[in-house]
Amino acid sequence: MFSQMIGLLNKSKITARALSHKSNHYCKRFSTFQHLITMLCGVTSGCNSLRELCGGILNYGDKIPHCKFDYSPKRSTSSDDNKRRDCIVFEDIYRDLVTEYLPDLLDSHKQLVIDKKVYAIDSTTIALFQPIFECVGRNPNNGKRK
Repeated sequence: MFSQMIGLLNKSKITARALSHKSNHYCKRFSTFQHLITMLCGVTSGCNSLRELCGGILNYGDKIPHCKFDYSPKRSTSSDDNKRRDCIVFEDIYRDLVTEYLPDLLDSHKQLVIDKKVYAIDSTTIALFQPIFECVGRNPNNGKRK
């Protein structure tokens, strides 16, 4: 399913958009296209961290070229490019994809508006009284304490 979704992306258009924004400047292997499909892989597989994401891509094994990955990116490379690469290039790529595929969507999905504002909400769990009540409560099976 992931390779079918990636098949909808036109690599030459994404590369042209990256050239116009100069987002591949000083990049040797981890291009804007590779960054995009890496982040899409993380979103579709429900990864919560770069460790999960890079480990999941590494587990693809022989299917890496099938999913259009040139190689398995390292955590540091992904982290550095998340900081360095401007989000405007991905916004323009999204806008290009929406204008290309919007006529093919069902009527119920056409409520998607390109100029609609998107708000991101931070859902980080805050441990309020953990230093005070260190011995209270139990440790969950997953090892995470709220």
